[in-house]
Amino acid sequence: LALDIDEKILLHGTSWNNANSIVCEGFDNRMCQKAFYGAGVYFACAACKSHQYTCNRHKNKCCSCQCLRTVIIARVALGDSFVATETRKKERRPPVRSGSSGTYDSIVVKPGPIKGHHKPNQVHQEYVIFDREQAYPAFVVEYTL
Repeated sequence: LALDIDEKILLHGTSWNNANSIVCEGFDNRMCQKAFYGAGVYFACAACKSHQYTCNRHKNKCCSCQCLRTVIIARVALGDSFVATETRKKERRPPVRSGSSGTYDSIVVKPGPIKGHHKPNQVHQEYVIFDREQAYPAFVVEYTL
């Protein structure tokens, strides 16, 4: 992993059809629907967080359905990350750096209180990128419970 660009191995939960598209075309933030931290591509280091996005019947919820699940193990270059302290629902890119030119490269959301979040605390650490060149789908894993 390239430390100078803060590259990490992260997880992305999705459907098998979406995973096939991601492998062929790359991660695409334009496919983002509702999101707390902007219209980007979301990753997690906790498998239980990515698992929430693998069931077609219970979207965005942790369930124990016996359906086939898909998680992508990806190499993600986070670069210079902005640490979110509040939700950023309408954003389409990372925030502009203060006192410097350009935007941050990604957003990191750490567990704890987040202003504007529907729950008192963010439970899992999440990572959001807005450029398809920042992530590579290294492995696709299928599993059932």
